[in-house]
Amino acid sequence: MSLYAIRSVGAITPLGEDAPATVGSIYTEEREFSDLPLADDSRLPVKGAKTPIPDNISGIERLAILGSYAFREAIDGAPANVEMGLIVCVPSQEDEQGLPGQSDALLARLASEARLTVAAKARRVFPAGRGAVFEALHFARTALRSGLSFVCVLGIDCLVSKARLERLLDQGHVLGPQGLAPGEAAAAIVLAQQPETDSLAVLAGMGTADEPSILQRDRPNRGRGLVSAIDKALAEARLANPIFSALVHDMAGSREGLEELNWAKTCQALSARSETEILCPYNSVGETGAASGILSLATLAFLIDKNVIAGPGLCLLASEGGRRGAAILTPPPRIAKK
Repeated sequence: MSLYAIRSVGAITPLGEDAPATVGSIYTEEREFSDLPLADDSRLPVKGAKTPIPDNISGIERLAILGSYAFREAIDGAPANVEMGLIVCVPSQEDEQGLPGQSDALLARLASEARLTVAAKARRVFPAGRGAVFEALHFARTALRSGLSFVCVLGIDCLVSKARLERLLDQGHVLGPQGLAPGEAAAAIVLAQQPETDSLAVLAGMGTADEPSILQRDRPNRGRGLVSAIDKALAEARLANPIFSALVHDMAGSREGLEELNWAKTCQALSARSETEILCPYNSVGETGAASGILSLATLAFLIDKNVIAGPGLCLLASEGGRRGAAILTPPPRIAKK
């Protein structure tokens, strides 16, 4: 079993321009929605969650600014002379055209603004939307096993621009009170080889699986992918007492997602303890696409560090398709903070 430390986190969302403001608001279920530049079927503006970044900044430039906020916060205090991996989850080519061709420029800009040396062997952009988190975390853990001391995994996405909102409509999404709530965010976690006493949390286990199609009646949506991913994460973590104090998920963007979650919650690891604290960043910041998985991990790690969550916590991760994942975070080995 390999343990990896989450050494620090960073975030920018409509709830705040750093992790404390963001996570605190998610924990207290605050919500900041405003009018977006698109009308619904009733000719009323679609509501969504947007950051204070000016509306005239869009596309890749907006993603770069969002990413800079979270990245700089996450690496604040990192040794300047230590190489660090930089792995970025971003929207797909279909959702943000031209982004793959500018991946190197995005990485260079982030590293330059942070005055950090990025290791050539561990710099990568994954343009796959929500599903990018799976490849990104696998790549990060591989980089750490190869001898790199630190890797930052950053997720960035913006669904509140007019072009992106129109794209969501073209994809068949319903926007508004009865459908998807668009948002934007960037979140970052810095992973290290070994847990230390000052680590925020320990990434103790991960698992991925595929959810049977929700579109085929003979393959109903029963949370099987989530349950399988949880089982794999538990096998890797080898917890003596696999009962979770908290569950952080982002499955609330659709009726199907909630049904899938409800089925998954019947598995033994989640049904054994009724007082498990359940948090859903989506309810506060809307759909954040490629940032959602890292935002969930950053939220749980921050709350574990502050002793708000006392025991092991579980993050459930989902792609736009059938890929599902689970990550187990535990408190690091340390003397309890005063």
